[in-house]
Amino acid sequence: MDRPEYFVRIADSDDEVERILAVVAWWFSKLLKHSGKVVKPFNSILGERFFSRWQVDTAGNAARKGTLSTSSTNVSSNGAGAGTNVTVEYITEQVSHHPPMSAFVYRCPERGIELSGLDHFCAKFTGLSATVASGSECRGIFLNIKGRGEEYMSTHPTANIVGWLRGSLKVQFVDTSYVVCEKTKLAAIVEFKEERWFGKNKDNVSGKVFRFSPEQRDQIASWRLKDIPKSCDVVATFGGNWDKKVMVQRGGEESTLVDLTDLQVAEKTVRPVEEQGPMESRKVWGPVADKMNQGKFGEATKLKRSIEEDQRELAAERIAKGEPFVSALFKAESVASGKPELLSDAPINV
Repeated sequence: MDRPEYFVRIADSDDEVERILAVVAWWFSKLLKHSGKVVKPFNSILGERFFSRWQVDTAGNAARKGTLSTSSTNVSSNGAGAGTNVTVEYITEQVSHHPPMSAFVYRCPERGIELSGLDHFCAKFTGLSATVASGSECRGIFLNIKGRGEEYMSTHPTANIVGWLRGSLKVQFVDTSYVVCEKTKLAAIVEFKEERWFGKNKDNVSGKVFRFSPEQRDQIASWRLKDIPKSCDVVATFGGNWDKKVMVQRGGEESTLVDLTDLQVAEKTVRPVEEQGPMESRKVWGPVADKMNQGKFGEATKLKRSIEEDQRELAAERIAKGEPFVSALFKAESVASGKPELLSDAPINV
């Protein structure tokens, strides 16, 4: 959710083609942070939770981050006073340690838009790069427009982390991703072009939006752009640079689908640490991060090992008692399906 204004716009249009194009625009906007520095996160512990929110004005601009209280000022990104703001919430929990997997929900209640999925990735290392792709438990990203009864399933791109020889790591997307809506029978294929040693612009991407028949639904995941059958009506094409600007052509006219050139990742609002529960991320890892920021890496390592040892002991106790881990936020059966649903009494601290 790098730019939440793209998320809240998705349900606006009464044109079904414009709606799937809005989903594709949001899909590109979530790649914004990957054009920056590559860093390694902490390894989440089982049951760890994270909550945050963003305020977005009704014109679709990401609101500037306010205070870390529940009464953030309604100010648009350009500093002008905004109208009524809508809120985008992020709710996530680490629901498995082996394999490492977290369930998440993004939602904008005022717009009736909700998105859910599982984060499960696999990494493969070679001598000169690392490839990060969706793991077997990741069934896609599921975005629902409740008022229209539409669900858009999209897939993550595959990323190569390159630049090991230069000592400057960079994310390079490869392969093909897609967006599918069963109700409208519209799909989009997004194809990344690999960076070459010589020639060609970097980070190129191209794609098409087309109509499909019910019997073609299960085939789309195996298609590249060249595989789209002539029986499918192509209603829009798009292309450009995924980290800069992507243009869309529809009905003989060209317009900007998404322009990330001058955008920064929108800052999230999180409750103060003293208002967070013991399993929330900044409560769990705050002491380790503080030591790292102070340059006390030996002390940070000791704290990190203590957290991990506590988790091993808790896991051993569950095994001894024959008790499975139970998510505090998500229905177990929904996690198994790849479409996490929140419990009605989930202790959400947004």
